[in-house]
Formats: sequence, structure tokens, C-alpha cells
Amino acid sequence: VHGDYHLGQILVKEDDFYILDFEGEPESTIRDRKVKQPPLKDVAGLFRSFHYAIYATLFNNSELYNHSQTDLFKAGELLYRYIIGLFLGTYTEIIQEANLNIGYNQERIFLLKYSLLEKAVYELGYELNSRPQWAIIPLKGIANNINN
Repeated sequence: VHGDYHLGQILVKEDDFYILDFEGEPESTIRDRKVKQPPLKDVAGLFRSFHYAIYATLFNNSELYNHSQTDLFKAGELLYRYIIGLFLGTYTEIIQEANLNIGYNQERIFLLKYSLLEKAVYELGYELNSRPQWAIIPLKGIANNINN
């Protein structure tokens, strides 16, 4: 498990890619980084990164859109759900075809939701300390997790 997997850790070069920085989350202790984690923790990190990419696009280009922020956020959430649905369906299919045991469907859902919530809470603390205006992103993630 990478431990801090997000789009910024993926370097794409021509028709190949490299995954960088296997040190785990910056604020984690060495002891915490040694604990085995489920692979779905990295999937959750990537999903949260998709969420951030969508909202960063909205925040940094708001003048390009002739829609209210509320409508843009709704569209962003629809896009996010589409992306993670597509990714998760493909991920599950590949894992099953490879005959890897990642648990029963209910277990996978629980672990993914737990990992998403854990990551969003971590992000909320970060955003409140450094970019309060971006706290909406992890707050939306927490709300999505609780409501779905």
C-alpha cells in the first residue's frame, strides 16, 4: 500500500507511468506507516484526489462558467460519482479476474467507505489550517460518505 496515493504521485511519461513517494502521509509517524493497510486505502486516496481535481478546476476557472456555484458543485458531484463508479467497477472486475481475494462485496464497501471518511477527515484538518476556503471539498466528501 502506498499510503498517500493521489494524482500528484503519478508521473506520466509518453506511454508509461511511474508512482512516486511511497513514504505514506506526511504527518504519519514511522510506527503508523509500518502498519499493514488494506489496498482500498489507496483507492480511497485516489478517489479523494479525483474530488479535489474537479473542485480545483471549478475554483480556479469560475469566471469561465455561466452557472451558479451551487449548480457547478452539483455538476462536479455528478462527475465525481461517475468517475469513481467507472473506476471501482473496472478495479473490481480486474481484481476478480486475477482471482485476488479482497473480501466480500459488503466488506469492500465498508473498507472503502471507512478509508474515504478517514481521508476526508484528515483533509479537513489540513484545509482548515492552510486553505479554509477549500474546506468545502472534504466536507462534501464527508457528507457523501454519510449519505450514501
